[in-house]
Amino acid sequence: MIQGEIKRSLMKAIKNAYPKIDAKGIKVERAKDPRFGDYTTNISLKISSALGKDPFVVSSRIAENIQSELFSAEAVSGFINFKLADDYYQRQLKRILSEKEKFGSSKILKGKKIQVEFISANPTGPMHIGNGRGGFGGDVVANVLSKLGAKVEREYYVNDAGTQIKTLGESALLSAGITKATDECYKGDYIDKWVIGKKRELNRLKDEPQRIGEKLANHILTSFIKPTIRDMKISFDNFFREKSMERSGLIKSTIAELEKKGLVYEEEGAKWFRASDFGDNNDHVIIRSDGQAAYYLGDIAYHRDKLVARKFDKVIDIWGADHHGHVQRVQSAVAAMGHKGKLDIIITQLVRLIKNGREFRMSKRKGITVTMNDLFELIGGPKKEASDVARFFFLSRAFNTHMDFDLDLARNHTEKNPVYYVKYAHARISGILRNARNIPTSRANLMLLTDEHEIELIKELSKLPEILIAIAADNTYPVHHLTFYARSISQKFHSFYSACRVIDEDNLPLTKARLRLVEATKIVLGIVAGDLIGIDTPEKM
Repeated sequence: MIQGEIKRSLMKAIKNAYPKIDAKGIKVERAKDPRFGDYTTNISLKISSALGKDPFVVSSRIAENIQSELFSAEAVSGFINFKLADDYYQRQLKRILSEKEKFGSSKILKGKKIQVEFISANPTGPMHIGNGRGGFGGDVVANVLSKLGAKVEREYYVNDAGTQIKTLGESALLSAGITKATDECYKGDYIDKWVIGKKRELNRLKDEPQRIGEKLANHILTSFIKPTIRDMKISFDNFFREKSMERSGLIKSTIAELEKKGLVYEEEGAKWFRASDFGDNNDHVIIRSDGQAAYYLGDIAYHRDKLVARKFDKVIDIWGADHHGHVQRVQSAVAAMGHKGKLDIIITQLVRLIKNGREFRMSKRKGITVTMNDLFELIGGPKKEASDVARFFFLSRAFNTHMDFDLDLARNHTEKNPVYYVKYAHARISGILRNARNIPTSRANLMLLTDEHEIELIKELSKLPEILIAIAADNTYPVHHLTFYARSISQKFHSFYSACRVIDEDNLPLTKARLRLVEATKIVLGIVAGDLIGIDTPEKM
């Protein structure tokens, strides 16, 4: 990656020019104005401040010590600007054509075992659109980390114990007309349909709503949640059941371990975890005064299993907005277990579905939830295509921003819809290559590609490695950059195609070179849209 090359050259030059200066923390960024080169750094401002010297003098001295065939360096005031060599982008194009689908791959995370836990919706109802946002996002985070060499496992935590399962059982009894309504009960036709023909069984178990809830939860998981996950083109490596922690003794061994470390104390008949010793504002109950384990203890045990028993080097949890208050308490537990820094928690903000200028309000317990299947039907078309549209739209905003899902745009199957804009670009590229399949391009002279539209397209294609590394290095995992990148590649390609005649019978050498550029564009767009974002990349449309 060129930024890495520039940083290494900078560090070496700084060491030669100013041996006593610590050059750590260098930032090299793309230049905002191409007149000043391709990349720039303001490290000279920091060094000049520390030395009490003129910034231009410092920049000039450092620039004089930079030697590279890939780029040149120029001092400008307190900045050093870098211009890539004239043939740099042709070299990058050659690299893309050589590496093909492996372009952008890296070994920087090789040997790292990373778990991404996402969706994990309670099995009390079908998946709603809020779950969909974290679902698609988690899948793409896993794709990026795998591309960079990590061994990634996708996990779904099945919350099949606790009070919500008992409430689900009570909801079934209510639907069957066996008990009276309460404010806490879930409502929906998925419950009403399940109880049909089960009234005798439910009457027999009416004093055991937990058991009823477990049966219904398993039905919801099997008949609603897992099929929706398949429709979203997500494949989990593991479904981890909350109930298994009790059966395996994990809950008991976890509290024993905490007590052994002196991290638990008793007060008012309950047992408390010393979360405040590890960054939280308060301590929290883990065993209630009635002897029942609090939900928080399950969180601690689950993360102990991830980091201690299964030995993940990094765990990434993707939670909904309603879990924001749990972040610090779980982080404090991870720190107490000696694994501080190994857990990243992403909070996805709320989604509003906008249709005909009005909002579909969600309320799970009132039975008017907008499910993912509802969304697919509202988008229209084959479910596979509707899923692609939903995926691209959900991935077009940062996790930490609220989102308005524009259903009217999602239903538009023209290039005004960003997902179809990208798909049409891939189809057009494929069509050009089909039409030129009889033109041999193996010995194309890539140095003929000098038009500004050609260079701009090559520049865009060459960004993939640095984009992936930037996503992985940021603990907010901004995978929304990939949707913008896919659209940018498509836009640069359309500009190139409009300005440059690809197949020119009167100029076969240039035709061959441009066909190679088209081929490289198909490779990179296929990686970004198909392999990483996870949408179909059609050959024809």
